[in-house]
Amino acid sequence: MKPPSHLLKPLAPALLLAATVAATAAPDEAVVREMARQTHIPADDIRRDHDACDSGVTLSMKICASYRWRMQDARLNAVYKQALAKAREVGYEASLVKAQRAWIAFRDAACANEGEMGAGGGTAQGLYELSCMESLTKDRADRIGAMIRS
Repeated sequence: MKPPSHLLKPLAPALLLAATVAATAAPDEAVVREMARQTHIPADDIRRDHDACDSGVTLSMKICASYRWRMQDARLNAVYKQALAKAREVGYEASLVKAQRAWIAFRDAACANEGEMGAGGGTAQGLYELSCMESLTKDRADRIGAMIRS
């Protein structure tokens, strides 16, 4: 049985507000602090724009894209530490370190190229690069995670 519409109308704004608040999760404070330290972007700006990737405001979009990449980078670093410990136990530490260093060089070069080709040297180049960094870093974290689970 459907409730009468006069009971639903007062709830509509509250439900909309609840959906909006739920969709905007608080940023990871460790990532905010590290990003602020590395980039000198004020932490309050990072907190405000960490989810503004679709805002249409270039600076806010770059802060968001950088935040997303740094979230994946923090995840990768945690997984890599676990993989390094496991590799050390079985004697494959050197090959993991070599592979990771090569992967970082690949990621940086590939994303620089993607930024240049995607934006043609325009103001969106950084957004292309950061999006690429996020994507490749997520894939690498997933791949290393699968290795340590097997």
